[in-house]
Formats: sequence, structure tokens, C-alpha cells
Amino acid sequence: MFWEVLPAFLGALLFFTQIFFVARMLTAADVIFGSAVDPRDILGVLLYLLPSMLVHAVPVAFLLGVLIGLGRLGDDRELTALAATGHGPLSLLPMPLLMASALTAIMLAITVWAAPMGLKHAQALMNDIIRRNLASGVKPGVFYEDLSDLTLFAGEVDKADGTLRNVLVEDSREERSPILVLARQGRILPSDPSGALVLRLEDGDLHRAQPKSGGYALATFEKADVAVIMDREISRKNALKRRLENQTPAELLSNYQYWLDRDDDDRSYLVEYNRRFAHPFLHLSLALVGVGVAGSVARGRKPGKAVAITWTVGTVIVYFVLGKILGTLGNNDRLPPWLAAWGPTLFVGTVGAALLWWRLGGWRRPR
Repeated sequence: MFWEVLPAFLGALLFFTQIFFVARMLTAADVIFGSAVDPRDILGVLLYLLPSMLVHAVPVAFLLGVLIGLGRLGDDRELTALAATGHGPLSLLPMPLLMASALTAIMLAITVWAAPMGLKHAQALMNDIIRRNLASGVKPGVFYEDLSDLTLFAGEVDKADGTLRNVLVEDSREERSPILVLARQGRILPSDPSGALVLRLEDGDLHRAQPKSGGYALATFEKADVAVIMDREISRKNALKRRLENQTPAELLSNYQYWLDRDDDDRSYLVEYNRRFAHPFLHLSLALVGVGVAGSVARGRKPGKAVAITWTVGTVIVYFVLGKILGTLGNNDRLPPWLAAWGPTLFVGTVGAALLWWRLGGWRRPR
């Protein structure tokens, strides 16, 4: 049975992983395909996001693999032979349960450590890509306004080294006293250690009005740096930013205690903490579902695959919808955090056990 389930599982895993990756990339397409991005950046984002994509792809692929694998046994009349010798559905359970146990252990390592750490690195890489895209987005003769309260104009842009010539900068971060800077040349430095984007100007004049005194300030400089904090732009453009998903269980508990000490009982931290341990055990519940519906999948190759896909899609939808509903109730303190996190897994397991019990009673019934 293992060799019937494994190819279907691996094929489904590859397919769903690609689907989830494409969906993630589409949400961040304007950043990923920016002017400052090279193939190494895309590969890096893919590798960092892979653990978090496996969190969703592996359970779906496992259920589909079990259903298709058992369906092939039905096509070969092996399920009929088992029934004729008095072996019911329980004889099919050991291998799916063994695979589910192995996947549960692997998934625990992913949800507890690999996925949050990967999301952290992916978010940091996306932040760097956004800074580089902003730095390379200046076009000659065009007013550049993608920076917070800062307007940049360059008469010429050297594509070779990024040097800007005949530069105008309007800094209106202080509304009552805006600054106008004119410089012979400049350059944008996206890799400042502070995380800010730095505009380095040379040979220019600084003009600033003094509304209170009615005066006007003028200063000349040989070199000057204008630092732009990019938090707002990065937060707006980074589609990979997550409040809870990029935290390890230890960090979730620490942050929950931090806010609790400040009289903010944010239960979402506890719900997410419990979900990290509940989600991997979904594979055990799915093993029960897969064996429970084995008879339905075994009615023929094409109908069997249709039933397999239908059960997979339906189970996944129920699981995630129920998880969203119970998670919201848990966040609002209307359910215990552990029940909000474990509820969907327990529900799927209950459905699988009920199907298996029904199959035990109907295994020998004529079809």
C-alpha cells in the first residue's frame, strides 16, 4: 500500500506547493519583479517561504495521496479481496497512520521553528528588495514621490553607477518649515546600517523658510546626507508581513506575557501558540478520513479520483473555515485558546472515526 500512496502524495505535494508559491508571488508581484531584483532574490524568497507553504500543502497532499492510493487498490480489486477474506477497513489503517505519524513529527519541527524563521528571513529579504527598488526607481526628468513626504527630481540618471545629476529634493516632513535642496549630483544608498534609505548629495544649496520669524535660511554644502525612514513604505508594500506567523512558540508566549503585564489580554497569541502544535496532528485525523472513505474511492478509476478530489477539497475547506471561526472566537475570549486551536483537528478526526465506524458496519454489504 505504501508504494501506491507515496507517488500520489509526492505528486500532489509538488503541485500544491507550486500553487501556494504562485499565489504568494502574485500578492507581491510589484516588489518581486521590480527593477532591482535578480534571480537570486526570487530563489531566496522561495527557499525562505518553502516551510510555511509546506504547512498548508502537506496535509492536502497527504489526504489526496491516501485517497488515490486506496482507490488504486480498489481498481485492482484488492479491497474486494480483503473484504472476501474478512479483513475490514482496519487492515488498511497501519500504513496511513505510520505515514501520518512521520509527517506529524516533521510538521511539528516546521511549525515550531522552520516556518517562523523562514518567514522572518523572507520578510527581511523583501524589505531589502523594497529599499533597492525604491533606490533604483528614480527616472530622469520625472518627479519621484514614492518616499514619505519627500519629492525627488533628477535631470539625469547614470544607469551605470546610479549617479543623479541636477538634483532637486523637497522635504516636507516638517509641514510648517519645508526644506528645498538643490545639488549638482547625488546618489541613493539603500544599504544604510540603520535600515533607512540615504540620499547622499554633493555640491548644493539648502533653502528653508522660517515662518515664525518671517526669515529665510540659505546654506551651501559640499556633502550632505538625507535619511529617509522606510517603515511606512515597507509596511505598505511587503505582502509577507505577518504579525504572528513569523514568531516561534517561545516568542508568542513572551509577547503575550508582555502585553498581559500592560493589562492587554491579547488571546490571539495563545490561540496561535496552541495552533502550532495542533495543526501537525491533523495528519492523523486525515488518515482516518482517507481510510473511512476508501470504499467510495474504489468504485472505478475515474469516479474514484473524482471522489478523492471532492473529499480532499471539501475536508480542507471545512478545516480552514472552522479554524477561522474558532480562531476568531478564541481571540475574542469566547472559547478557550486550546479549544479554538485544536477544534478543527478534533472535528476532522471525529468525522474520520465516524466514517470508519460506518465502513466497519458496511464493509461486507453487497454493492
